[in-house]
Amino acid sequence: MVYRETITSAITFYYLFNGMFREGEETLTFDFADSNLVEVEESLEKEFQGTARKFDVDLDNFDEENNYAEILVGFTVWPYEDDDSEIAIIVNTIHDELEKVGFIEDDRYFVGDGPDNR
Repeated sequence: MVYRETITSAITFYYLFNGMFREGEETLTFDFADSNLVEVEESLEKEFQGTARKFDVDLDNFDEENNYAEILVGFTVWPYEDDDSEIAIIVNTIHDELEKVGFIEDDRYFVGDGPDNR
């Protein structure tokens, strides 16, 4: 996809979080795990209210046998305002919100950017 990035335009950063939902939850299904992520998205929207950010939290992959999940998170970034420390705050807040719904993170990494998703 082609998009124009200008100094005043917002872009979307995408991070992939790998890990496992609470061990011992034998009844955890894709749908239940996905519904937990709706709560995470709403919490993030409230946490960063007033910063003109949008968050998309999607369950990319889920193995029901061992509760292993890949969660793709997209969020609005303002390149002319946000420095590395602001991005780190956002990513750490995402980690904390995922932890609240029982997600135990193994790894996370930046997967790319794209046009503003708002």
